[in-house]
Amino acid sequence: MIWVFIKAVFFFGIAIALAFVFNFVKDTDGTVTINVLNREYQLSFISISALILVLLITTIFINTAVKFLLSLIGFLRGDDTALNRFFERRSERKGQSFLLSAYTASFEGDYEKALLDIKRSKKYLKSRSLPNILSLSSYEAKGNLLKQEEIFKELIKDKTTRSMGLFGLIKMKLSEGNTSLALKLTERLIKLKPQNLSFNKTFLNLQITEGDWEGALTTYKKINKIKKMDKETYSKGESILLFQKAKELRSEGKTLEALKVSRQALKRSAALVPNSIFLSELELLEGQKKRAEAALLSAWKAIPHPDIAKKFAEIENNESVDARIERFKKILNVKKTDIETKTLKAELNILSENFPEARRSIIDLIETDKANAKIYTLMAAIEKGVGSSDAVVKGWLAKAVTARRSKTWICSNCDSQSEWEPVCKKCGEFSTLDWKEETYENLGKNDQSEILPLIIGENTNSPDIPVDKVEIDVNKV
Repeated sequence: MIWVFIKAVFFFGIAIALAFVFNFVKDTDGTVTINVLNREYQLSFISISALILVLLITTIFINTAVKFLLSLIGFLRGDDTALNRFFERRSERKGQSFLLSAYTASFEGDYEKALLDIKRSKKYLKSRSLPNILSLSSYEAKGNLLKQEEIFKELIKDKTTRSMGLFGLIKMKLSEGNTSLALKLTERLIKLKPQNLSFNKTFLNLQITEGDWEGALTTYKKINKIKKMDKETYSKGESILLFQKAKELRSEGKTLEALKVSRQALKRSAALVPNSIFLSELELLEGQKKRAEAALLSAWKAIPHPDIAKKFAEIENNESVDARIERFKKILNVKKTDIETKTLKAELNILSENFPEARRSIIDLIETDKANAKIYTLMAAIEKGVGSSDAVVKGWLAKAVTARRSKTWICSNCDSQSEWEPVCKKCGEFSTLDWKEETYENLGKNDQSEILPLIIGENTNSPDIPVDKVEIDVNKV
């Protein structure tokens, strides 16, 4: 507002000054004598002023006409002139108008019209990148993969859109299942934009798919530098990649190197159960029973898991029942209130036929409604062991059918269940499988097939408790 006022004052000042000058010249007496070719011309001040003004206007007009002619000549020769720039701006406006029409048609679902307007816009626009990018959605909607690939290749030629073209080709090759070519293209993409988080994550997933664990480990560390992860998440992912690398080394016959890498994985995250079991196997191959036990104990402290107890039992195959129970106290004294520890204690007491102690180990879980199907199945085994009637045994088994399941490997991203894998088979996310209980209603499955999986085995001294795969008729209970 102030600026408008200043401009108004300025122009009014100029107008008033010109009026004063004109009035001064008009009222001034006298003439001006001009001598041209020995002839004298006498002009008044007002006449000379008018003559000067006419000469000035004429000079400006001639100058403008000359510049226009020069621009026209330059335009015809192809030079970058003002006239050329005028037609370019006009062409750009027309091209943008077609692009806007194409965008509207694409939004409305009229992809044929959108592609037609895009084709027209290319005749007027200097850059073809924007029309090509806009046409991608229309070709995708029509399912024209060949055209999409052509456009991505054309985008690669332009420096400003090269990364987009490469990323588009990578996605196409991944959809075709050509991961090796996608990996090579991603390497080029990473060199082009090394600090792009999305590109590096894509590179990591491809390296994992191709089994390049060393390269994946390097990329994973780089991703953490670009965007800092929380310590637990980062340690878990690093441990998984080290574990996979250790497995690869073992398959190549490099046992000692695999042992070293697996120990590193354990240090990064003791909660990675598959690595702890793998490490114990390697330690046993080297005759290191104490180290094998230590690896399993470290894992149990982090995450009590039945597979850990199973592997702990396998360390000593020929020990007596009493010796096994005594050795298992190393595990039972860790996380005493955890449901897995209580379950293990009950199984061990069933093995030694100490059914009252087995009952005491798990009865609080039933009373506090924390029991799962496996706990109810163990109660059936205990009742069978103390000589209870078939009706009592079947009653506990019937409860096992509708009880919640014990913990399993569940993807934190898509909630799918599976055996442990570094990458979820359903959603393809890395390091998302966690050992936890289901968060939704069970579907009638139970844990009866898991009863006494680690200690009874073929032991002839164990009680005859046929509760595996039992057929239950709930109506007779």
